[in-house]
Amino acid sequence: MRGVVFDGVGAVRVADLPDPDLEAPTDAIVRVTRSAICGSDLHLLHGKAPMEPGEPLGHEAVGVIEAIGEGVETRRVGDRVAVAFNVACGHCWFCGIGQSSLCDDDRIFGYGIFGGALPGAQAERLRVPDANLNLLEIPEGVGDEAAVFVGDVLTTGFYGASLTGAGPGDVVAVLGCGPVGFCTIEGLRTQGGPTIYALDRDPSRLALAETAGAIPVHIDERNPVTALAEATHGRGADVVIDAVGHPTAFEGAIDTIRRGGTVVVLGVYSSETTELQLGAYWSRALTLRFAGLTPVVSWWGRAMDGLERGVVDPTPLISHRLPLEAAAEGYALFDRREATKVVLEP
Repeated sequence: MRGVVFDGVGAVRVADLPDPDLEAPTDAIVRVTRSAICGSDLHLLHGKAPMEPGEPLGHEAVGVIEAIGEGVETRRVGDRVAVAFNVACGHCWFCGIGQSSLCDDDRIFGYGIFGGALPGAQAERLRVPDANLNLLEIPEGVGDEAAVFVGDVLTTGFYGASLTGAGPGDVVAVLGCGPVGFCTIEGLRTQGGPTIYALDRDPSRLALAETAGAIPVHIDERNPVTALAEATHGRGADVVIDAVGHPTAFEGAIDTIRRGGTVVVLGVYSSETTELQLGAYWSRALTLRFAGLTPVVSWWGRAMDGLERGVVDPTPLISHRLPLEAAAEGYALFDRREATKVVLEP
Protein backbone atom coordinates (compact mmCIF):
# COMPACT_ATOMS: atom_id res chain seq x y z
CA MET A 1 0.00 0.00 0.00
CA ARG A 2 0.99 3.66 -0.26
CA GLY A 3 1.46 5.94 2.71
CA VAL A 4 3.06 9.19 3.85
CA VAL A 5 6.37 8.89 5.72
CA PHE A 6 8.73 11.22 7.54
CA ASP A 7 11.81 11.90 5.39
CA GLY A 8 13.93 13.96 7.74
CA VAL A 9 13.30 17.34 9.36
CA GLY A 10 11.29 19.50 6.97
CA ALA A 11 10.45 16.73 4.50
CA VAL A 12 7.84 14.03 3.86
CA ARG A 13 7.29 11.65 0.95
CA VAL A 14 4.83 8.99 -0.18
CA ALA A 15 6.26 5.48 -0.12
CA ASP A 16 5.33 1.82 -0.48
CA LEU A 17 4.50 0.35 2.93
CA PRO A 18 3.56 -3.16 4.09
CA ASP A 19 -0.17 -3.87 4.12
CA PRO A 20 -1.40 -4.04 7.73
CA ASP A 21 -2.47 -7.37 9.24
CA LEU A 22 -4.64 -8.28 12.19
CA GLU A 23 -2.21 -8.74 15.07
CA ALA A 24 -4.65 -9.21 17.96
CA PRO A 25 -8.24 -10.46 18.29
CA THR A 26 -9.49 -6.91 18.96
CA ASP A 27 -7.82 -5.36 15.89
CA ALA A 28 -9.61 -4.03 12.82
CA ILE A 29 -8.27 -3.11 9.39
CA VAL A 30 -9.74 0.09 7.98
CA ARG A 31 -9.59 1.09 4.31
CA VAL A 32 -8.95 4.81 4.60
CA THR A 33 -11.27 7.00 2.52
CA ARG A 34 -10.10 10.36 3.88
CA SER A 35 -7.19 11.45 6.05
CA ALA A 36 -6.02 14.91 7.03
CA ILE A 37 -2.91 16.86 7.92
CA CYS A 38 -3.03 18.19 11.48
CA GLY A 39 -1.15 21.07 13.03
CA SER A 40 0.55 18.62 15.38
CA ASP A 41 1.92 16.76 12.33
CA LEU A 42 3.95 19.91 11.74
CA HIS A 43 5.62 19.40 15.13
CA LEU A 44 7.03 16.17 13.71
CA LEU A 45 7.98 17.87 10.46
CA HIS A 46 9.94 20.44 12.47
CA GLY A 47 11.71 17.82 14.59
CA LYS A 48 9.96 18.52 17.92
CA ALA A 49 9.53 14.80 18.60
CA PRO A 50 11.85 11.91 17.72
CA MET A 51 11.11 10.43 14.29
CA GLU A 52 13.22 8.27 12.03
CA PRO A 53 13.16 8.63 8.22
CA GLY A 54 10.66 6.21 6.74
CA GLU A 55 8.28 6.19 9.71
CA PRO A 56 4.60 6.58 8.66
CA LEU A 57 2.72 9.78 9.51
CA GLY A 58 -0.85 10.89 10.20
CA HIS A 59 -3.46 10.41 12.91
CA GLU A 60 -6.72 11.77 11.44
CA ALA A 61 -8.70 9.33 9.31
CA VAL A 62 -12.07 7.87 8.40
CA GLY A 63 -12.79 4.82 6.32
CA VAL A 64 -14.54 1.48 5.90
CA ILE A 65 -13.77 -1.61 7.96
CA GLU A 66 -12.31 -4.35 5.78
CA ALA A 67 -11.46 -6.97 8.41
CA ILE A 68 -11.94 -7.55 12.13
CA GLY A 69 -10.50 -9.89 14.71
CA GLU A 70 -12.65 -12.41 16.52
CA GLY A 71 -12.70 -10.20 19.61
CA VAL A 72 -14.33 -7.22 17.87
CA GLU A 73 -17.97 -7.19 18.90
CA THR A 74 -19.20 -3.60 18.40
CA ARG A 75 -18.13 -3.10 14.78
CA ARG A 76 -18.70 -5.03 11.56
CA VAL A 77 -16.99 -5.35 8.22
CA GLY A 78 -18.41 -2.66 5.94
CA ASP A 79 -19.05 -0.08 8.69
CA ARG A 80 -18.05 3.50 7.93
CA VAL A 81 -15.99 4.65 10.90
CA ALA A 82 -13.98 7.50 12.36
CA VAL A 83 -10.67 6.62 14.00
CA ALA A 84 -9.59 8.02 17.39
CA PHE A 85 -6.17 9.63 17.00
CA ASN A 86 -5.00 8.42 20.44
CA VAL A 87 -5.60 4.74 20.95
CA ALA A 88 -6.80 3.72 24.43
CA CYS A 89 -7.18 0.30 26.04
CA GLY A 90 -10.56 0.88 27.71
CA HIS A 91 -9.63 -1.25 30.74
CA CYS A 92 -7.17 0.70 32.90
CA TRP A 93 -8.06 3.00 35.82
CA PHE A 94 -7.78 6.18 33.72
CA CYS A 95 -10.03 4.83 30.96
CA GLY A 96 -12.51 3.84 33.65
CA ILE A 97 -12.88 7.45 34.84
CA GLY A 98 -13.17 8.89 31.32
CA GLN A 99 -9.55 10.05 31.01
CA SER A 100 -8.62 7.83 28.09
CA SER A 101 -5.90 10.28 26.99
CA LEU A 102 -3.98 9.28 30.14
CA CYS A 103 -4.43 5.56 29.42
CA ASP A 104 -1.74 3.23 30.73
CA ASP A 105 -1.32 2.00 27.14
CA ASP A 106 -1.98 5.32 25.34
CA ARG A 107 -0.62 5.48 21.79
CA ILE A 108 -0.92 7.92 18.89
CA PHE A 109 -1.07 6.95 15.24
CA GLY A 110 1.85 8.16 13.15
CA TYR A 111 3.89 9.68 15.96
CA GLY A 112 6.90 7.37 15.95
CA ILE A 113 8.41 6.16 19.21
CA PHE A 114 6.83 9.12 21.02
CA GLY A 115 3.39 7.76 20.08
CA GLY A 116 4.04 4.08 20.71
CA ALA A 117 5.29 3.21 17.20
CA LEU A 118 1.84 2.84 15.62
CA PRO A 119 1.90 3.30 11.82
CA GLY A 120 0.27 6.45 10.50
CA ALA A 121 -3.21 7.08 9.15
CA GLN A 122 -2.15 8.99 6.03
CA ALA A 123 -2.18 5.74 4.12
CA GLU A 124 -4.45 3.47 2.11
CA ARG A 125 -5.09 1.15 5.07
CA LEU A 126 -4.73 1.29 8.83
CA ARG A 127 -4.64 -1.27 11.62
CA VAL A 128 -6.66 -0.05 14.61
CA PRO A 129 -5.99 -1.76 17.96
CA ASP A 130 -8.82 -2.20 20.47
CA ALA A 131 -11.31 -1.49 17.71
CA ASN A 132 -14.32 -1.93 20.00
CA LEU A 133 -13.33 1.36 21.64
CA ASN A 134 -11.26 3.30 19.10
CA LEU A 135 -13.64 3.24 16.12
CA LEU A 136 -16.87 5.24 16.00
CA GLU A 137 -19.58 4.51 13.44
CA ILE A 138 -20.39 7.42 11.14
CA PRO A 139 -24.13 8.13 10.79
CA GLU A 140 -25.57 7.89 7.30
CA GLY A 141 -26.15 11.63 7.00
CA VAL A 142 -22.57 12.63 7.88
CA GLY A 143 -20.01 12.80 5.07
CA ASP A 144 -16.42 11.64 5.26
CA GLU A 145 -15.02 15.16 5.05
CA ALA A 146 -16.95 16.23 8.15
CA ALA A 147 -16.36 12.98 10.02
CA VAL A 148 -12.56 13.13 9.58
CA PHE A 149 -12.58 15.98 12.12
CA VAL A 150 -14.24 13.85 14.81
CA GLY A 151 -11.26 11.62 15.60
CA ASP A 152 -9.24 14.63 16.69
CA VAL A 153 -9.76 18.34 16.11
CA LEU A 154 -13.55 18.75 16.38
CA THR A 155 -13.67 16.62 19.51
CA THR A 156 -10.70 18.58 20.85
CA GLY A 157 -12.74 21.74 20.32
CA PHE A 158 -15.71 20.32 22.24
CA TYR A 159 -13.42 19.13 25.04
CA GLY A 160 -11.55 22.42 25.23
CA ALA A 161 -14.82 24.34 25.36
CA SER A 162 -16.00 22.17 28.25
CA LEU A 163 -12.88 22.97 30.28
CA THR A 164 -13.73 26.67 30.27
CA GLY A 165 -16.94 26.27 32.25
CA ALA A 166 -18.18 29.31 30.29
CA GLY A 167 -21.83 30.12 29.92
CA PRO A 168 -24.16 33.03 29.13
CA GLY A 169 -22.72 36.36 30.20
CA ASP A 170 -19.10 35.19 30.07
CA VAL A 171 -16.53 36.62 27.68
CA VAL A 172 -14.14 34.06 26.19
CA ALA A 173 -11.07 34.89 24.10
CA VAL A 174 -9.70 32.23 21.77
CA LEU A 175 -6.05 32.83 20.86
CA GLY A 176 -5.37 31.26 17.47
CA CYS A 177 -8.02 30.62 14.82
CA GLY A 178 -6.58 27.60 13.09
CA PRO A 179 -8.51 24.31 13.08
CA VAL A 180 -8.31 23.86 16.87
CA GLY A 181 -9.38 27.44 17.54
CA PHE A 182 -12.22 27.26 15.01
CA CYS A 183 -13.53 23.98 16.42
CA THR A 184 -13.28 25.34 19.96
CA ILE A 185 -15.42 28.30 18.90
CA GLU A 186 -17.97 25.84 17.50
CA GLY A 187 -17.86 23.86 20.74
CA LEU A 188 -18.33 27.02 22.85
CA ARG A 189 -21.32 28.01 20.75
CA THR A 190 -23.10 24.76 21.68
CA GLN A 191 -22.69 25.07 25.45
CA GLY A 192 -24.67 28.09 26.50
CA GLY A 193 -23.73 31.05 24.40
CA PRO A 194 -20.79 32.99 25.90
CA THR A 195 -19.52 35.99 23.95
CA ILE A 196 -16.50 34.77 21.98
CA TYR A 197 -13.59 36.87 20.73
CA ALA A 198 -11.25 35.33 18.15
CA LEU A 199 -7.66 36.65 18.20
CA ASP A 200 -5.34 36.06 15.25
CA ARG A 201 -3.34 37.92 12.61
CA ASP A 202 -4.46 35.88 9.59
CA PRO A 203 -7.44 37.59 7.86
CA SER A 204 -8.74 34.37 6.31
CA ARG A 205 -8.74 32.56 9.66
CA LEU A 206 -10.43 35.50 11.34
CA ALA A 207 -13.09 35.47 8.64
CA LEU A 208 -13.75 31.77 9.29
CA ALA A 209 -13.95 32.42 13.02
CA GLU A 210 -16.51 35.14 12.40
CA THR A 211 -18.67 32.75 10.40
CA ALA A 212 -18.57 30.40 13.40
CA GLY A 213 -19.99 33.12 15.65
CA ALA A 214 -16.91 34.85 17.10
CA ILE A 215 -15.99 38.53 17.12
CA PRO A 216 -12.69 38.82 15.21
CA VAL A 217 -9.73 40.83 16.53
CA HIS A 218 -6.71 41.28 14.25
CA ILE A 219 -3.90 41.40 16.79
CA ASP A 220 -1.60 43.42 14.51
CA GLU A 221 -4.25 46.08 14.03
CA ARG A 222 -5.80 46.22 17.49
CA ASN A 223 -4.22 45.54 20.85
CA PRO A 224 -5.97 42.41 22.18
CA VAL A 225 -5.57 43.49 25.81
CA THR A 226 -7.31 46.76 25.00
CA ALA A 227 -10.01 45.03 22.94
CA LEU A 228 -10.88 42.63 25.77
CA ALA A 229 -10.74 45.37 28.37
CA GLU A 230 -13.16 47.49 26.35
CA ALA A 231 -15.50 44.52 26.01
CA THR A 232 -15.58 43.87 29.77
CA HIS A 233 -15.62 47.33 31.39
CA GLY A 234 -11.89 47.10 32.00
CA ARG A 235 -11.81 43.66 33.67
CA GLY A 236 -10.42 41.42 30.92
CA ALA A 237 -11.76 38.14 29.57
CA ASP A 238 -13.36 35.62 31.94
CA VAL A 239 -11.67 32.78 30.08
CA VAL A 240 -8.78 32.78 27.61
CA ILE A 241 -7.96 29.70 25.51
CA ASP A 242 -4.46 29.22 24.15
CA ALA A 243 -5.24 27.28 20.97
CA VAL A 244 -1.77 27.87 19.50
CA GLY A 245 0.79 26.07 21.63
CA HIS A 246 3.51 28.72 21.66
CA PRO A 247 4.95 30.61 24.65
CA THR A 248 3.93 33.97 23.18
CA ALA A 249 0.33 32.76 23.01
CA PHE A 250 0.45 31.55 26.60
CA GLU A 251 1.92 34.87 27.73
CA GLY A 252 -0.73 36.72 25.71
CA ALA A 253 -3.41 34.70 27.47
CA ILE A 254 -2.10 35.82 30.85
CA ASP A 255 -2.15 39.44 29.68
CA THR A 256 -5.80 39.33 28.60
CA ILE A 257 -7.36 37.36 31.48
CA ARG A 258 -9.21 39.11 34.32
CA ARG A 259 -8.45 38.62 37.99
CA GLY A 260 -9.96 35.30 39.07
CA GLY A 261 -10.19 34.13 35.48
CA THR A 262 -9.29 30.83 33.85
CA VAL A 263 -6.67 30.15 31.21
CA VAL A 264 -7.19 26.91 29.26
CA VAL A 265 -4.06 25.63 27.51
CA LEU A 266 -5.32 23.63 24.55
CA GLY A 267 -2.39 24.07 22.17
CA VAL A 268 0.30 21.37 22.02
CA TYR A 269 3.54 21.91 23.92
CA SER A 270 6.67 19.76 24.09
CA SER A 271 10.01 21.27 25.17
CA GLU A 272 9.02 24.97 25.18
CA THR A 273 9.64 26.95 28.34
CA THR A 274 8.48 30.25 29.82
CA GLU A 275 9.07 32.09 33.10
CA LEU A 276 6.24 32.38 35.62
CA GLN A 277 6.14 35.08 38.26
CA LEU A 278 4.26 32.96 40.76
CA GLY A 279 3.25 35.87 42.97
CA ALA A 280 1.45 37.55 40.09
CA TYR A 281 -0.53 34.37 39.38
CA TRP A 282 -1.26 33.88 43.06
CA SER A 283 -2.32 37.44 43.76
CA ARG A 284 -4.61 37.47 40.71
CA ALA A 285 -6.17 34.11 41.75
CA LEU A 286 -5.73 32.69 38.26
CA THR A 287 -6.73 29.16 37.29
CA LEU A 288 -4.51 27.39 34.75
CA ARG A 289 -6.06 24.35 33.09
CA PHE A 290 -3.75 22.30 30.88
CA ALA A 291 -5.90 20.18 28.59
CA GLY A 292 -3.27 17.64 27.57
CA LEU A 293 -4.29 15.15 24.92
CA THR A 294 -8.02 15.02 24.30
CA PRO A 295 -9.81 11.96 25.75
CA VAL A 296 -11.40 11.40 22.36
CA VAL A 297 -13.42 8.28 23.09
CA SER A 298 -15.11 10.00 26.05
CA TRP A 299 -16.13 13.02 23.96
CA TRP A 300 -16.43 12.13 20.30
CA GLY A 301 -20.03 10.97 20.54
CA ARG A 302 -21.01 14.57 21.32
CA ALA A 303 -19.02 15.90 18.38
CA MET A 304 -20.53 13.34 15.99
CA ASP A 305 -24.00 14.12 17.31
CA GLY A 306 -23.37 17.81 16.62
CA LEU A 307 -22.52 16.96 13.02
CA GLU A 308 -25.54 14.74 12.61
CA ARG A 309 -27.89 17.43 13.96
CA GLY A 310 -26.22 20.12 11.87
CA VAL A 311 -25.34 22.38 14.81
CA VAL A 312 -21.62 22.37 13.93
CA ASP A 313 -19.79 22.18 10.62
CA PRO A 314 -15.98 22.09 10.47
CA THR A 315 -15.78 21.61 6.69
CA PRO A 316 -15.36 25.35 5.92
CA LEU A 317 -11.84 24.85 7.31
CA ILE A 318 -10.92 22.63 4.36
CA SER A 319 -8.91 24.75 1.95
CA HIS A 320 -7.24 21.97 -0.04
CA ARG A 321 -8.36 18.52 -1.15
CA LEU A 322 -5.43 16.54 -2.55
CA PRO A 323 -4.70 12.97 -3.59
CA LEU A 324 -2.52 11.02 -1.17
CA GLU A 325 0.36 11.15 -3.65
CA ALA A 326 0.40 14.97 -3.30
CA ALA A 327 0.86 14.85 0.48
CA ALA A 328 4.25 16.59 0.36
CA GLU A 329 2.59 19.55 -1.37
CA GLY A 330 -0.12 19.56 1.30
CA TYR A 331 2.44 19.63 4.11
CA ALA A 332 4.29 22.49 2.43
CA LEU A 333 1.09 24.52 2.00
CA PHE A 334 0.09 23.97 5.61
CA ASP A 335 3.56 24.77 6.90
CA ARG A 336 3.56 28.07 4.98
CA ARG A 337 0.11 28.90 6.41
CA GLU A 338 -1.30 28.90 2.90
CA ALA A 339 -3.81 26.22 3.90
CA THR A 340 -6.22 26.03 6.81
CA LYS A 341 -6.85 22.29 6.52
CA VAL A 342 -5.64 19.76 3.98
CA VAL A 343 -7.66 16.60 3.36
CA LEU A 344 -6.02 13.68 1.56
CA GLU A 345 -7.84 11.08 -0.51
CA PRO A 346 -6.06 7.75 -1.09
